[in-house]
Amino acid sequence: MIVKLKKFLDALEEENIFFKKHFFDRVKERPISESLIIKYLKKTETLLKVELLSSTRVKEEKFKLWFKLSNRYSLVVIVAIKGKDLYIITAWNSDRKWQKSIQK
Repeated sequence: MIVKLKKFLDALEEENIFFKKHFFDRVKERPISESLIIKYLKKTETLLKVELLSSTRVKEEKFKLWFKLSNRYSLVVIVAIKGKDLYIITAWNSDRKWQKSIQK
């Protein structure tokens, strides 16, 4: 699944990336921007993990993506794919050490 998603992201054109209203509502509270998200979507070598999420819309796939920002932080992005379009639903920074301690 991660290989398929990397191929999709590598072929993705910037005009096919759309940001949902929820992203803009949340970005005010978080140290992220549209340009940061686009930058990491194109840097597929930093993609650490992909999780398939359930979607209620027809012909839409929803994913939770983890990108490595640094040794300490990850960028988590919730996306929906419909055809050739990618919709950014929301995103946030996550402390990887803190996350690992919860998973134990």
